[in-house]
Amino acid sequence: MILTALAVLLPVFFVLGLGYFAGHAKKFDADQVAGLNELVLDYAFPAMMFVATVKTPRDELLSEGSYALALLVAFVGLFLAVVLISTRLLHHSLGEATLQANLASFPSVGFFGPPIFQGLFGPSSLVSIALATTLSSVTMIPLTLVLLEIHHQRTTRGEGQRVSSLVVQSLANTLKKPMVWAPLIGVALVLAGARVPPLLDNMLMLIGSSTSGASIFLAGLIIAAYEIRLNGEVIANALVKMVAQPLLMVLLVAALKVGNPLAGEGIVICAIPTAVFAPLLAPRYRIYEVESSSTLVATALLMIVTLPIAIFACRSLG
Repeated sequence: MILTALAVLLPVFFVLGLGYFAGHAKKFDADQVAGLNELVLDYAFPAMMFVATVKTPRDELLSEGSYALALLVAFVGLFLAVVLISTRLLHHSLGEATLQANLASFPSVGFFGPPIFQGLFGPSSLVSIALATTLSSVTMIPLTLVLLEIHHQRTTRGEGQRVSSLVVQSLANTLKKPMVWAPLIGVALVLAGARVPPLLDNMLMLIGSSTSGASIFLAGLIIAAYEIRLNGEVIANALVKMVAQPLLMVLLVAALKVGNPLAGEGIVICAIPTAVFAPLLAPRYRIYEVESSSTLVATALLMIVTLPIAIFACRSLG
């Protein structure tokens, strides 16, 4: 069991380290990092997710309702709980609480998911990543943006944009992202019983196969761009993301009677470090900047310990 986990994770940590040292040595400038980010998230990752989705049998796709519900509660439920605790107990502003909640509940599935899941569960598990990516993108991103805009309107005391129009705009912008609409189209084709020609699968996988190495290398580059300043709140954020969220998923898959391999896949998804979304938004709104970047780095470091434990736990479920 331990050897299996090491065989999967060591290549991931190796490439992550390469990316980190390349970023630390300034081998890539900001434009190059942005271009690599676009390659992964707008081309390679959507192509891989589309192929993985259309290869899923219709019956199997329809049977994943309880799994989707578990993911939704683990993402959005935890997000809302942290917002309440942060505003009520920690006395943060709504904007600070929103970024803290995003850090604690939004896993970086697009970067870390493909290499870990292909090595651990096999190519069929990519459907779980597609589902988690789509669910988080159409819920976490609009919810975070809406709450941040409400905070901004409160602090600037301007009339601003109506919340309803902001929700619609955020959802529309999210659905324009290839990493969201590609798996959604794949789901629609599967439910309609349409068959995708093998030639199209092969063409898309030629670019999709570059996702694993490029995404982890890019994650290392991004982590290298931030400095870490540890304090009690940053450590708490990292522990909620890397310990509490996987434990919550354990409870959810048990309560909803989600069977393996989906139960184990859901636990590992929740054990993936936080997404870079909050650290990118924090400077725009000029709030929670140090805490956001520090939490990003702290969760990546904590992954070295918590992810093998999560893998061992999900293997034990089987």
